[in-house]
Amino acid sequence: MASHSLQDMYRRPGFLLKRCHQVSMAIFIDECSEFNLTQSQYGCLRALEAYPSVDQIALARLVGLDRSTAGMVIKTLSERGLIERDVNRRDKRRMRLKLSAAGKRLLIGIAPAAARARNRVLRGLPPGSRAAFLNILQAFLAGHDALIDIDGVLASGPAPDLEKPPLLSVTRHRSGHRSRRRMSGV
Repeated sequence: MASHSLQDMYRRPGFLLKRCHQVSMAIFIDECSEFNLTQSQYGCLRALEAYPSVDQIALARLVGLDRSTAGMVIKTLSERGLIERDVNRRDKRRMRLKLSAAGKRLLIGIAPAAARARNRVLRGLPPGSRAAFLNILQAFLAGHDALIDIDGVLASGPAPDLEKPPLLSVTRHRSGHRSRRRMSGV
């Protein structure tokens, strides 16, 4: 009976998504180990390459990080000399971020390893299913209103409290009234 309940857990979407993330991270670390960079750090560098001079709040939102994780990632990248921080003239509390020359060199150097990591992750699927898998993941996020809207992030001012997930759940009470509450675990 116990093994049956464990098998049920193994089929839960959250468990499967977590395991997929763990496999993806392990492959990235394996392929990119010589660069001493996490997936979050890599994502931040790529975002700064595409959108130089964003502030730390926008950067966090562009790569789907919460405020505290983004702060740690930015601090680490800054200490390694991979990014530069400039004071925002309009709001001195918000720092503008950009790649340093060392950050640009690192992105060039890591590109083949990152491509190998992506290919290895997708190699777990039959070739004909890879694009569909990515489309399903995007559809899942879209269905939960969790896709990152780049234009919206760049156009918005200060982000809402990033410690709280942005998703809302609609609950219908016995009375027929609907209420919204924040969902956790995103």
